[in-house]
Amino acid sequence: MSRMTMVLMTTAVVAFAMTACAAPPAPETAASTVVARVGDIEITSDDLEAEAGPALMKLRQQMYDAKVQVLEGKIFELLVDEAAKEAGVPKEQWLAENLAVAEPSEGEIAQVMAQYRSRLAKEDDAARKQVVDYLKQQGAQSARVDLQRRLTDAAGVEVFLNPPRVEPVIGDHSPSRGPVDAPIVLVEYTDFQCPFCGRVQPTLESLRERYGDSIRMVFKHLPLAMHQQAQFAAEASLCAGDQDGFWPMHDWLFTNHTTISRETVLAQATEQGLDIDALNVCLDEGTHTADVAADLKEAGSFGITGTPGFTVNGRILTGAQPFENFVKVIDDELRRAGLPVPEPKAPEAAEETTEAEAVAKE
Repeated sequence: MSRMTMVLMTTAVVAFAMTACAAPPAPETAASTVVARVGDIEITSDDLEAEAGPALMKLRQQMYDAKVQVLEGKIFELLVDEAAKEAGVPKEQWLAENLAVAEPSEGEIAQVMAQYRSRLAKEDDAARKQVVDYLKQQGAQSARVDLQRRLTDAAGVEVFLNPPRVEPVIGDHSPSRGPVDAPIVLVEYTDFQCPFCGRVQPTLESLRERYGDSIRMVFKHLPLAMHQQAQFAAEASLCAGDQDGFWPMHDWLFTNHTTISRETVLAQATEQGLDIDALNVCLDEGTHTADVAADLKEAGSFGITGTPGFTVNGRILTGAQPFENFVKVIDDELRRAGLPVPEPKAPEAAEETTEAEAVAKE
């Protein structure tokens, strides 16, 4: 690709990105103004932001997502057009050659068939067709994402569209793993009795393996009223954390989310070698009740009302997101910071896609 072509192409991309940035900035940087007056009482823009903040945040996120979808499509089209011209072939031919996907192997088909047989058609032939179509679709999506990433990286495309962000407060009560100065800070808002929260834990572990010291994971609580033991579990985990036992208790609570009670938690604490008397005092005195309430309030202020919810450097993700969705945001944050992006190593796509679909149906 010639340098002149790249300059012209990048200029077009940048111009579009800056046009897409024309949306009004988030109001947290603007001075509060009076929007109404009732007698001697003034209502300000800050008052509106405080109450409408969660709804407004969702709207800002939807606007950003729509712009990103269009922006990425335009960038991809520009890059594909240039690549096809350089290869001297029609665009459609170039795409067909570079998006070719191999047929699913018998091993892949058998694995998915065995794992999800109860959710598939009763007849074996129909079930097999479902699996083959699904694997082909996944392969095509992965091939397009990989091609888009390779073209974008090779072209050195710069994007100036800024995502909406929130500012979580990471206090002393919030357990975390990873360096405090890591360039990526992932905050998780979760409920120990939420099955989807438990299922996303392996994905988070995969992220820790992929990004190493580049990521810090912060745990926050969002116990839902529908889960009777969620509030107790949240406080118990923090009481265990006072004795450096948060993460073992965290793992146990997710694994045993259907049998959480004071009795089972104390039994687990005994196995961990914790001071049971101190743990009981912590629970009885509600030492961490206010900490859990603060997490709840913060999540609500961001519009995160269901579990699990996440922020990545202040960018909101909701639901048991697949590995690839986290990677997309984290890699983008690393690029924005001018830092290297590691090669992805994703878990099984079939399982994560099923989780995402299940969350969407909830």
